[in-house]
Amino acid sequence: MDSLHLHTHWVPDVTLIPNRFLDEYMPRANGEFVKIYLYLLRSAPGELPSLSQLADKMDCTERDILRAVRYWEKEGLLTLGFNENQELTDLSFSYPKEKTEAAAMPEIPEPVETSVSADVSPDENSLTAERVKELKDNEQIVQLLYIAEQYLGRPLSITDTNKILYFYEELNFDPDLIEYLIEYCVSRGRKSIWYIQSIALSWSDQGISTVAAAKEEARQYSQTYYAVLKALGIQNHNPIEGEVEIIDRWIQEWGFTMELIQEACKRAVLQTGSGSIRYTNSILNSWHEADVHHLSDVKKLDADYDKLKQAQARQARSAAKNSGKYNQFNDYPHRDYDFDEIKKSMFQQ
Repeated sequence: MDSLHLHTHWVPDVTLIPNRFLDEYMPRANGEFVKIYLYLLRSAPGELPSLSQLADKMDCTERDILRAVRYWEKEGLLTLGFNENQELTDLSFSYPKEKTEAAAMPEIPEPVETSVSADVSPDENSLTAERVKELKDNEQIVQLLYIAEQYLGRPLSITDTNKILYFYEELNFDPDLIEYLIEYCVSRGRKSIWYIQSIALSWSDQGISTVAAAKEEARQYSQTYYAVLKALGIQNHNPIEGEVEIIDRWIQEWGFTMELIQEACKRAVLQTGSGSIRYTNSILNSWHEADVHHLSDVKKLDADYDKLKQAQARQARSAAKNSGKYNQFNDYPHRDYDFDEIKKSMFQQ
């Protein structure tokens, strides 16, 4: 995805936070949403990093960023702009007029389904205050929260605690599974409760309900990293954190199958002569933006590219003949991938 563009009328190097935001909007907002909003507010007008880079900066996922900006759009503090592929491209700050007394009444949010692919967070507030109190009096839960603090290396925030209770109460994870969930995420260098939640929802969707099943899933996923490295011709090498994050993005965020990933790896090796995970990432990023889901989509992309290059070659030959500089040895199209050019050609069809 291209970089995002931020539009604001505030002065660079000075972050203005209206008192009304602090008094009215911040108290009822999710803490992570506030953090993302303040980061955007502090940013100078112009070009922001891509969604993936922004997610890395905030230690969360792209889906978390989208949830946050959509929340603030609903609150009237942001206006979002999308391209023809419904990808977020622009963020504009706005500020609603003062609400009337009638309009100031709090709205009751409609219930939403919990899904790992949904653009809304599971509602940890579905737990009543009474039930939260009961859980916090549970010796197992008290111990679990203490262990969570040790793993995360910080006191638990209200959001942290509510999420953990949500895993226990709504996802039906027992304390041992939640402890392993946190240990697993921390071992991968990810301490964000939003990242932990994304793994929890993924496990729940797969029906994982025991530590043994979670470990088996982790083992199989670990094998995926080695399969990718093998496809790149890299052996006797443990995947490092940066490689893990890139491969996770291919599978979890972009939804690519191993078949497509291995095809991209093969092309990267052919193009560069070595196993470059960064080059592979550029190929898969282009496929993601071109909405590629199957090898048949890749073949169509190749065919479109070849047609484009042939048309360009014909134009070049025609121009050369007209100028008297025609050379028969250049009378054929060279194949050299330019995915940006392919993508533009596809979108113009």
